[in-house]
Amino acid sequence: MAVTVQVLMTPGCGHAEATLQLLRALLPGLAPGATLEALEVSTAEEAARLGFPGSPTVRVDGRDVEPGPPPGPGLG
Repeated sequence: MAVTVQVLMTPGCGHAEATLQLLRALLPGLAPGATLEALEVSTAEEAARLGFPGSPTVRVDGRDVEPGPPPGPGLG
């Protein structure tokens, strides 16, 4: 089963290139054959449609590798 890794970023994100370089170095050993995609999110509409929490965001097969806290009140 092929793995898809996406890096979602805003234009000019200062951490996007370092994130992409790190993933390019790590993926061949961790997930041979994985596809790496860089997606630029440049409008509020795109951000809302993609559920984009901030730049950069890394997703593996559509799931954030660092999900945010659950919505609503709670202790964390």
